[in-house]
Amino acid sequence: MIMAGVGILTGLLSSLPSPLPDLRLDDPQILINAEGIPLHAGIAFGAGMAIMLWRWANRDPGKCLLAMALMLMGWLAAVNTANDVMSTVVASELFGTVEGAKASREVVGWILAGLVGGGIGSGLTAFGAGIAAQSIRRLEAWGLIVGAGTLFGLLLYPAASLDLIALLFVPWQAAVAACLAYGLTRPAA
Repeated sequence: MIMAGVGILTGLLSSLPSPLPDLRLDDPQILINAEGIPLHAGIAFGAGMAIMLWRWANRDPGKCLLAMALMLMGWLAAVNTANDVMSTVVASELFGTVEGAKASREVVGWILAGLVGGGIGSGLTAFGAGIAAQSIRRLEAWGLIVGAGTLFGLLLYPAASLDLIALLFVPWQAAVAACLAYGLTRPAA
């Protein structure tokens, strides 16, 4: 319950407008920070989860900081992969060139981008948490984390459609944090 609350808090912090300018690497094209995709979202979530890991799983600050770094990398990987998926689907010939085809491609693009991005972000979150907490390395623990992150990634489409990023960040971060807590507390089978 506490970790889900931390996930809600970090999700709300993540939804605040970015104080940083747009940051992109040119070769290869990597998005680091943008108005609707703030870097501080990955930092806030990673820091919140690292503090919880330090509090309840492992008092080694190095492992917890490494977990935070991997969660931030998960954020960057999720954002950039979702962006690539969206670009690929929209540029494709899916649904042909009939009227409305582009709109249909955009819907499919947002859905696939959310699923893939949510899965990648939660996968790296589980991997990072597994460094600090051995119990997360079990299949039932990391599988639940990745499954929840992938499923809640579907919220990318309504969040983008309504231009309300909190609709994605708050539930995704709360769900992944709750699954992380479940993995920490579930006894080994």
